[in-house]
Amino acid sequence: MDAPSTADLAPDPARVLRLWSLGREHSAAQRVTAFLRALAGAEVDDFVLGRRNQAMLRLHQHVVGRPIDAVVVCPGCGTSNEFVLPVPTVLGLPEPPADASATVVVDGRPRRFRLPTLGDLAAVTGLPAERGLAQLAAATRTGADASSPPSAVPDRAELDHLLEAWEDLDPAGAVRVTLTCSGCGEEVLADADPAGFVARDLDLHVEGLMRDVDVIAGRYGWSEDAIVDLPVERRRRYVDLITGARRSMQPVPALVG
Repeated sequence: MDAPSTADLAPDPARVLRLWSLGREHSAAQRVTAFLRALAGAEVDDFVLGRRNQAMLRLHQHVVGRPIDAVVVCPGCGTSNEFVLPVPTVLGLPEPPADASATVVVDGRPRRFRLPTLGDLAAVTGLPAERGLAQLAAATRTGADASSPPSAVPDRAELDHLLEAWEDLDPAGAVRVTLTCSGCGEEVLADADPAGFVARDLDLHVEGLMRDVDVIAGRYGWSEDAIVDLPVERRRRYVDLITGARRSMQPVPALVG
C-alpha cells in the first residue's frame, strides 16, 4: 500500500486548527489516529503501529517543528526523568513487508499471525490486556490458520511470544528508551509511546493558534482563516503589538486575503 502523500501529512495551519480535536475524552492514540485519518483517509486504519508512529512523528516535525520532550518515571524511586524522544532513529527504522507474519507454536504446531493494524487495535480498545491480545491473535491468524477453530488461540506464554515476534517484525511499533535515573542512578528501560507526547504538543500548538485568533480578531475583526494564514512571525508580531510588547497607535489597514 502506498504511503499518504507528503501534502496529506503536511497540513497548513487552518487545516490543523479545523481537524485536530482537543477532546480529552479520547486517548492520545485515538486522537492522533483520528487526525491522521482526517488527513489521509480511511487507509490509515490499515497502518501497522510502526507506520502510524512514523507518520505522526513526521506530522509533528511539520506542524510543531521542534524536538519532542518526553518524561519517564523511574519505577524504583519515582523520579521523573526528562529526555528527548529519538525521532530521527525511529524514522530511520525499516517498515515491515506488506505480507509480514509471525509464527508461534500453538497446540504443538506452528501458526502464522499477520501484524495487527490500527483497525484491529481499535476493535480491542478498552479490553483487559490479556483478553485484548487474545482477540488480536484470533483476528490476525493468516493463511490456512485463519480457519483454525477458536480453541487454537495462544495461551498466555504463547501470547507473550507472539507479542515479541510482532515487535521484531515492526521495530518502529514499540519505542523504548534506556537512560540512567537522575534520582537513584539505576538504569531505566521504559516504553515511550510517541502518541501521548505528539498529542500533548498538538494540543499546545492548536491552543496557541486559538489564542492568536482571539487576540487579533478581537482587535482588528479579521476572520479566523485570514489570521491563521498569516506567516507565523507576522502573526506573532501582531499579537505582540496588541498585547503591548510594542503597541502601535497607527491605524491598521484591512487584511487582504
